[in-house]
Amino acid sequence: MNRTRTWYIMMLGGFLSVVVSQSTAQALGSSAGDKLTRGLANTVQGVLEVPRHINHTTKTQGLLTGMTVGLGKGLGYGVLRTLVGLYEVVTFPIPVPSGYAPIIQPYGWDAAGLWL
Repeated sequence: MNRTRTWYIMMLGGFLSVVVSQSTAQALGSSAGDKLTRGLANTVQGVLEVPRHINHTTKTQGLLTGMTVGLGKGLGYGVLRTLVGLYEVVTFPIPVPSGYAPIIQPYGWDAAGLWL
């Protein structure tokens, strides 16, 4: 019961972060508030990189590769996305990079075909 509840909370948090990030997608890199929102979304979405890369690698290269290489890539990208998100949260009032531009692409997983 407790594991199920934790899973639902994690999924709800991921869903809400995607909704928030999609709502600011048109204003990418335009203000400190956008940088803060993007940073919060990246921090929460870091954990979603693992299933994302397992899924994509399995579909393109097979189950064994997906469960090994996909897992490794997901863990690496998950740590990267989380750290970049934390950096953006801490430095949101500072316009670095120029014009509050994103450090990594925070959106477009479906556009890249990684969940399809």
